[in-house]
Order: sequence, then structure tokens, then C-alpha cells
Amino acid sequence: MAAALLLLLLLLVPPVGLLAALAFLTRPRAARIPLKGRHVFITGGSSGIGLALATAAAREGARVSILARNAARLDDARAAIRLATGQDVGVHQADVRDAAAVARALYEAGPVDVLVCNHGVFVPQELEKQDMEEVKWMVDINLMGTFHLIKAALPAMKARTRETSLPASIAIMSSQAGQVGVYGYTAYSASKFALTGLAESLQHEVVSDDIHVSLIFPPDTETPGLVEEKKKRPELTTIIADSSGGMKADDVAMKALNGIKSGRFIVPCNFEGAMLAIATSGLTPQSSPLIAFVEVIGAGLMRFVALCFQWNWFSTIENWYAKNKKHG
Repeated sequence: MAAALLLLLLLLVPPVGLLAALAFLTRPRAARIPLKGRHVFITGGSSGIGLALATAAAREGARVSILARNAARLDDARAAIRLATGQDVGVHQADVRDAAAVARALYEAGPVDVLVCNHGVFVPQELEKQDMEEVKWMVDINLMGTFHLIKAALPAMKARTRETSLPASIAIMSSQAGQVGVYGYTAYSASKFALTGLAESLQHEVVSDDIHVSLIFPPDTETPGLVEEKKKRPELTTIIADSSGGMKADDVAMKALNGIKSGRFIVPCNFEGAMLAIATSGLTPQSSPLIAFVEVIGAGLMRFVALCFQWNWFSTIENWYAKNKKHG
């Protein structure tokens, strides 16, 4: 009996010790971001994930503002949210590429407690075949648009946290293509990978203001944008992308909102996303000792799994080109 207890103790001490060390090391400290009665500002809020996020936040009692380019779609979204929740929302028409228009919209909306940079565009194409204006369009919206929003919102957000003594959040919608490069997504992945560097650095800059940054990584999501994208995908992109499961916008919105409220830095949305989060955790901030424990323990295994995926993808590409050259 004593030997069994000693063996059990030896097995438990290393994990318990590691957890204790991680509880000390993990930063920023965990926080709960309340939504009820607070101002949630969501870009890309007229459809897809943005509309689902706005509806979910309104249900939780938040004061919601949405921003998009199309006035008619904004009006339709406001009506849909009112019908679903009984709550009215503020609507703001602007192109996120226009820094002045974004600043005006945020000034009109008032100080923000939770900023959700959900806008994004994507056109899949091999870089050699893709027009550089199309590449610039994606970078300007996906990356520079996010800079414009955060830059415009930040001063009032900082003042707001000091005034209310409540933590705030800046959430950035990335993509699983922002965690791993995929054939045909050269420009899109670049615009999304850049958001990780933005988010990591920004978290350092705003942690003393009690502002928590969340980086959300949805998979293919059933939105109007995905329907259009699938029409233009190279065949190889479709083969590789279809190996990962898709999600409905409402499900992504719920995962994202839960991650924002928990103050989590990395917010995966499905099982594959959770595995990618472990595989790519690297130097990313982590507020949960338990998740940090899984990352530390699982890193080596996930590297092996990642190599298996890469082997599969490269084999698929080689076989596809060999087949098409033969028939060409």
C-alpha cells in the first residue's frame, strides 16, 4: 500500500509542479470581460460571423454597434437583430480602408468596451496568377483596416477602462489560414498571419490598461463570402481545404464570444483549430495555466502530427501535378 502511494506521488508531483510553475508564469492574468450594458462594436457586422456575433452580444444585453460598407445590408442586419433579440443596434457605414471614415464612425458610436475587428476578404489564387491589385486589396482590408480600427478606438477605450474599472477587449478575427499556409492562399494567409504579430505586440502595449486582446481562428464558415470564394478556388485548394471541417456562423460566433468573455488570447473554434493552437503556440501569450500545461505537454506530439499533415498535403500536390502533366 505504501509503495503504491509512493508511486502515485511520484507520478503526480511532476505535473503538479509544472502546473504550479505555469500558474506563476502565465500572462496576462486571466480576466472575465462582461458584456451586459457595455458597448460592443463589430465590423463586418451586416452578414455572416459578424451578424451572428452582433445578435449573440445583443442577447446578452450589450449595446451593439455594427459597421460595414453596404448601407442596405446594414439596415437588413439591424432589422434581423431587432427581430431576433428585441434590441436595437447602431449602424455605421464605412470602408475600413478609409482611416478617416473609420475614425468618424467610432466617434459617432462613442467609447467602445469590446472592439471586434471581424471584417475580411479573400480571393484564393496561386500568387503567380494573382493580380497584385487583388493582393493589395486583401492586405489593405484584412491588415490595414484592422490597424485603422484599433488606432481610432484605443484612446477612448483606455479612458473607458480607467473610468469604469472594468476590463476591455480587442478581438481580431483571423483564420486557420492565419495559422498554417495553404496552397492558393499565399496572399490571404500573409494578410492573416500578420494579424498574429499585431495582436502579440498590441497585448504588450495595452495590458497595463486592462485591455485584453483575443485572436480568433475560425475554419471555413458558412457565410456569403465562402460561397463566392469556393467558386474561384483552385482545385488543389479545394482538395486541401476540404480535409478540415467547416462550421456554421452561429457556432463560430458562440466560440468567439466565449473566448472574448474569458479574455483568452488564442481562440480556436473547432477540434482542428485547437490542435493548430497547440502546434503554433510558440511565444503567444497565455492566461490559462491548464491550457499552457496542454501546450507544453502536447507540443512535441503536435509537431509530429503537423509533419504528417504536411506529408499528406505535399503528396497531394505532387500527385495532382503529376496527373495533370500526364493528361496535359
